[in-house]
Amino acid sequence: MNTLGKSLSLAVLFVCGVACAPSTADVTKQCVTNSDQATLYKGHWAVHPVPLAVEANDFAPSEVEALQAAIGTWNSFYSESKGFQLFLSGSSSLSVVSSGGSRVTSATACAQTLVTPSGFTNTIKIYKTRSNWSYGSEVMALTSLCPVTVPSQQFRMFVAAVMEINFQNYFGAGQPVPDLQSIVTHELGHMLGLDHSCNGSGCNNAPADYTSAIMYPALGFVGIHGDVNRVLQTNDQERANCLY
Repeated sequence: MNTLGKSLSLAVLFVCGVACAPSTADVTKQCVTNSDQATLYKGHWAVHPVPLAVEANDFAPSEVEALQAAIGTWNSFYSESKGFQLFLSGSSSLSVVSSGGSRVTSATACAQTLVTPSGFTNTIKIYKTRSNWSYGSEVMALTSLCPVTVPSQQFRMFVAAVMEINFQNYFGAGQPVPDLQSIVTHELGHMLGLDHSCNGSGCNNAPADYTSAIMYPALGFVGIHGDVNRVLQTNDQERANCLY
């Protein structure tokens, strides 16, 4: 919904379906999947760390800091839980690239395979979209993933992805102002392979650990300012542990 003061949605799109300081609650190393969340995984990266990048001059320095802090949240968690960082984004800031080519969108994300058994052939982009946002004005951000089925593997393997953030309907003068770090922390959960903590009617009367999770599918507002939800909850962590 797009009424101020109520929840606005975050999204993940799956295409080509052929087949920072820590910001976490107490870290758990367990893999736990509740029965009603058994299908709420969309794949994983068989090779990591996943290299993330933004286009030169796309985001303001303060916005890059918010992106980097969100990346740091997941990297800090996986460092403690698994002993590795999942995302590669540079030592102090996101990688900045000047590709000179067309921007990647959900429609073009799967045009090439960006990962091979030996590593990545290119970076995974995060874009600020200022115009021509076509995914619905209520959608604050969209992560598009390209999974392929790998025989005998529990999870499908991602071969490409892109994250787009809606700066056309948000962040401008007189527009709703979500918390960018909260949005990106949620979208990175999609990027690593998590679906929402609940979907559709499953969110009706959902338990508190679902509604408080980073991966809950909506973010509330007070006036025009978005709620801050930057801390990985136990439900986020337990499910994330099952992917890697």
